[in-house]
Amino acid sequence: MLKVITAVSCACVTIEMGSMQPVAAEDVPQQLVGTWLAEDIGGGGVVDDLQSTLEIREDGTFGGMAGCNHFTGTFSLSGTKITFGPAASTRKMCVPAAMTQEQKFFEALRSELSWTVEGSKLVLVKAEGATAMKLALMTAGSQGADVTIRVPGADAVDRQAVRYDCGGKAVEAQYINAGAVSLVTFTIDGTFVVASNVISGSGAQYAGGQYIWWTEGDEATLFDVTKGENDQGIACKPAP
Repeated sequence: MLKVITAVSCACVTIEMGSMQPVAAEDVPQQLVGTWLAEDIGGGGVVDDLQSTLEIREDGTFGGMAGCNHFTGTFSLSGTKITFGPAASTRKMCVPAAMTQEQKFFEALRSELSWTVEGSKLVLVKAEGATAMKLALMTAGSQGADVTIRVPGADAVDRQAVRYDCGGKAVEAQYINAGAVSLVTFTIDGTFVVASNVISGSGAQYAGGQYIWWTEGDEATLFDVTKGENDQGIACKPAP
């Protein structure tokens, strides 16, 4: 068991599914459709490395990850007004910071809102004029940016790619070593992670974003720190 963050009991936000009917597909403006990442909730910002997402679909349904739990529901539209209906969510418990952001995220969606899209930004405003949430469009695809880092004193870079089976999920980890710098990169659940080696009592431990990657011998264990100190991790075994 890896003790990374001390968790405190916290009630999970769970909303029961209502009878709201989705809007017709042809009535959903195309600029609203997509997956949006919360950049600010109620003027209080968001937690770094904790993603709260809102997916607005052409069929009049919405969903996403609030911070700890996945959710789904339907919405209605009237011009620039949008009302998100009651949603059903999973019932996981995460660390207090994740649960607090999730609660604020759900509360921001509960009232009738006005929406505007400016470029790649979606702004949701409450009836009294206060900004409920600001979100950025998440784009899918293979495009990305190359990052070059010069490591003083390093003569060469050693790279090793290893494929793992992590609880039924295929994960390819790339270990990068240059002088005193030791990194591992991998993608899990659509999230690209760069983790840096940190002090460990045994094996090699890497920390990046919400994840801890711990290797011992040929095997590894993946921990999600948002699940708190009781997370047993996912065992990752070498795959062909």
